[in-house]
Amino acid sequence: MLKLNTDKSLKVIKKIITLFTAAMLLTAIVFLFIGKNPDRKGRLIFTIGQLLLMMVIIILPEQLKERIGLKIPLLLETTLMVFAFCGFVLGDVFDFYGKIPVWDSILHAFSGVVLSYVGIVLLEFFVKKDNVNISMGNIWICISVVLFSLSLGALWEIGEYLVDDVFKTNNQQYMKTTRGTLYKTTDEPLVGHEALADTMKDLMLDLAGATAVATISFCKEDYKRKKNKRTIED
Repeated sequence: MLKLNTDKSLKVIKKIITLFTAAMLLTAIVFLFIGKNPDRKGRLIFTIGQLLLMMVIIILPEQLKERIGLKIPLLLETTLMVFAFCGFVLGDVFDFYGKIPVWDSILHAFSGVVLSYVGIVLLEFFVKKDNVNISMGNIWICISVVLFSLSLGALWEIGEYLVDDVFKTNNQQYMKTTRGTLYKTTDEPLVGHEALADTMKDLMLDLAGATAVATISFCKEDYKRKKNKRTIED
């Protein structure tokens, strides 16, 4: 009964996020065509872009299930959706990055946790495939999960840098006077060592979150192994 109630709650959360995102996307597109203010149009285009990315995150898990047979736990799928919603919609569209200084740090710490679980799911998927033969000890699985999470975090930072360079945004929060993704011409940039602080902090938080998950996973598996060993000996 508890499992059924939990699954039902997760599906409700997914449906609410999907409907809210779709409604916002439709509204932003309508205002883009009827609006006359050039500055507001630029903001609307940015909003539409972020909402489209959110829709991709919503659709992607189902596509992976259908096309390659990847089994994604409902809890992980919902967590990924909530994480993306907090980043793309709340963070960028509603400017939580600018209004709440620690918002970016919270999401990066959370991303280390989420990406680690994604790594575990992918590793289990490929290990169980008939055409792949992988034999790994518990410690190496945990190390692989941490490295997977950290590598994706590094790729994300590279993406943020490129987006900032091309579209003149503030994803890497290199501006001194604002932490929002969009900035004004009057805002001042950070200089020298301080300009690197946000990127390095994000990677450290990714590493911390991934290490926490890997440590918990290692302890759980080690406990199971010792328990099974005692059972066999008894």
